[in-house]
Amino acid sequence: MDDSVNLAYFSEPDVVMDYARAAVNVGLWDSEKILFEKFLSRTAKILELGCGAGRVAFGLSRLGYTTITATDFAPPMIEIAREINLREHTNICFDVADATNLSFPEKSFDAVVFAFNGLQMIPKKERRHQALREIFRILRKDGIFIFTGHDRRAPVRREHWENEQTRWENGSRDPALDDFGDWNHDTPSGKMFIHSADPEELRAELENIGFRILFTERRSRICAESPAVLEFSDDTRFWVLKKD
Repeated sequence: MDDSVNLAYFSEPDVVMDYARAAVNVGLWDSEKILFEKFLSRTAKILELGCGAGRVAFGLSRLGYTTITATDFAPPMIEIAREINLREHTNICFDVADATNLSFPEKSFDAVVFAFNGLQMIPKKERRHQALREIFRILRKDGIFIFTGHDRRAPVRREHWENEQTRWENGSRDPALDDFGDWNHDTPSGKMFIHSADPEELRAELENIGFRILFTERRSRICAESPAVLEFSDDTRFWVLKKD
């Protein structure tokens, strides 16, 4: 599996418009607001990865965060985000970037945000690990990294992963998948790749890179969300990390 699947999906005009509507009409989730306001200083220099059409970046700006760079690997997402940026009269810097190969110098940012399962949309374990290494590299000392990702141990998908485990063991798994936890999701707009991580395995990987885990919990246990948020996304696990 390579990036072409998700690049094609997130370049589809109807998907781009879906994300644009979310940027304008959905905004930040209440759970995101709680964690951003708790862990991110208003004066922090923030990088958002996988920004889509700018839902989180615009939400941060509305909360009073003033120094935001927002990037995505899909050029059509950045194009629509820049259009919204002009209408919103914000000074967010939007640009195309690959999270596994960032051009920013070491220790460039006080905080990095990778929202809405973006990290886990990177195919192949080694490439997700490389993205984490890049994030660690560009964070300053005491920098904060906040991201969300699907939790393979979440009760709602337990049966799916039990069945998938059987398929991997008996050799009947989808040969296009690289790692256990990979999922090719068929949508009306085409196929989308996502990886669902085991939280204990992910915790070990994050700590091995050098992050200290400040907080992790599924969204549903942080707070109740609006119907618009529940329609826009399913439950996901938040991680808040610190670079000591």
